[in-house]
Amino acid sequence: MHRGKGEKTMNTTQLIEAAVQANFGVLSRDGALMVETGASTGRSTKERFVVQHPDVASDIEWGKVNQGISPNEAEEFFAKLEKQLAGQSYYEMQEYVGCFKVRVRSTSPWHIAFARNMFRENYIESLQEQIADDITIQIYHAPELTTSQLGINMPFEKAIVLDPHSMKVGIVGTAYAGEIKKSAFTLCNYLLPKYGLFPMHASANCLGDGSNSCVLFGLSGTGKTTLSADPHRFLIGDDEIVWSKNGLSNLEGGCYAKLINLDPEKEPDIYMAANRQGSILENVRFDYESRTIDFNDGTLTENTRGSYSIEALNHVFDQGREAAPPSSIVFLTADAFGALPAVAKLDEWQAQYHFISGYTAKVAGTEMGVTEPQATFSACFGAPFMPRPASVYGNLLAQLMREYNVPVWLLNTGWTNGGYGKGGRFPIPVSRTLLSAIQSGELEKAEMVRHPVFGFSVPKAVPGVDSEWLTIPEGSQVQELAKKFMANAEAKGNSISEEVIRRGGPQPQHLN
Repeated sequence: MHRGKGEKTMNTTQLIEAAVQANFGVLSRDGALMVETGASTGRSTKERFVVQHPDVASDIEWGKVNQGISPNEAEEFFAKLEKQLAGQSYYEMQEYVGCFKVRVRSTSPWHIAFARNMFRENYIESLQEQIADDITIQIYHAPELTTSQLGINMPFEKAIVLDPHSMKVGIVGTAYAGEIKKSAFTLCNYLLPKYGLFPMHASANCLGDGSNSCVLFGLSGTGKTTLSADPHRFLIGDDEIVWSKNGLSNLEGGCYAKLINLDPEKEPDIYMAANRQGSILENVRFDYESRTIDFNDGTLTENTRGSYSIEALNHVFDQGREAAPPSSIVFLTADAFGALPAVAKLDEWQAQYHFISGYTAKVAGTEMGVTEPQATFSACFGAPFMPRPASVYGNLLAQLMREYNVPVWLLNTGWTNGGYGKGGRFPIPVSRTLLSAIQSGELEKAEMVRHPVFGFSVPKAVPGVDSEWLTIPEGSQVQELAKKFMANAEAKGNSISEEVIRRGGPQPQHLN
């Protein structure tokens, strides 16, 4: 292959062939590209920066998630990175995120194949009608370079720099492909509220005609991808959804699924999509002779990932259309303390409170240094990807909930009977049955009891679900989790109003 300076525009098959020839990865028995991402097997949070341009400074929720970098520093970073790319062979693609163009340039062919999987080949026409501006998000990607090699004086050897003013992203020092996807969506999610559109870190599905749609919010590991891939419903998208005046659309063109412990019987669609030509599997372990993958092996990381086009799945909703506004909204949480019930219905105030809280739990093995369960609060169930103040997205949710009278539920996919290490995790079939009862409206008819601490409504019985899964946990773990919620809300400052805290959160008088 000619490797002169400049761009190489190739299709996915050609890019994967180039990756294999360059020893970036090998093909599995079924033709998927298997790659390793080195030291970076997940997103780099401490090395991620947002440019503090004066004209966008008031629009960003600055802090640990959105760390500021000066325009002068960013200008030097981008100038040197763009010069470096221009001086060597690189690969390029242009597709869409929602209806915004996204152009990716990378020194790595498999990362461009990843981008082709993840972004849309065509824009959403009805969405474009609501956005008058012609915007291109440009991503410059050089995973093998470090900041010091670029001659940049930064505290880290890797860096992810996002510029919401010029719509640029620069990524160096990390081969984890998720940085490309999430950077593009972060800028997209910054733009959409400007047009009155509600971006969501969520999955969504519907019936074949687009009716009875359901949105599932949730952080990594809570089951967004697994539960949205339902053989009886049609997938709208598994991670990035937008709610406009016309309904729900998928912002992306593919899926980026967690693969650890992937079971072909419990998750047949995802298993099939991951094991095919064109799919890209990150950090999976396999037998070198047979090229057979062991999805249960987390030696390299628990965060093994698979990228594939959404067309690789069965029962996918027409990606050129918008599905109806949601008939139900579900907040997924994987509570590791055994403190939350399997399912609960939230009123308007509780929905706002839990949306801005964005609770789940990390367990041992999911991140370096995590040896016991840790409560995690990520506003809007995706704070790193929602750069505006959480109240902006919370107000959009509240407005649309009221306008369309959408019921909101909390579905716990975590652990029972004392929590992680003591009890088991809610089985996927139980979670699917509860979700089906929500989507069909059957759970609305159930007799409810008010939770004594959190105040939400818990069903006493659900057809097809054994009563052992519907008990309301009691004891100190409930009290301790409620206190963690309250401490998080207090730390939110202006992102959550006193009225939402008072009417939607756990009640202090019920805590010991």
